[in-house]
Amino acid sequence: MIAHWYVYVTIGLIAVLLSWICDKFQIIKSKPLCNFVVILAAAIIAWVIFDLLLGIE
Repeated sequence: MIAHWYVYVTIGLIAVLLSWICDKFQIIKSKPLCNFVVILAAAIIAWVIFDLLLGIE
C-alpha cells in the first residue's frame, strides 16, 4: 500500500487553520463541538482538494 503522506499533512494543516479561526473569532463556544466540526470540515475539504487536484492518476 502506497502511503500518501501529503494527504495527512494537508488534513493537519487545514485542521490547524480552522481551529485557529474558530478560537480567534469564537465561532463555536463549545470546545468539544469545535474540535468535532474542525476535524469533520478538514477531512471533507482535504478530500475534495485531493480528488480535484491530485486524483488524476
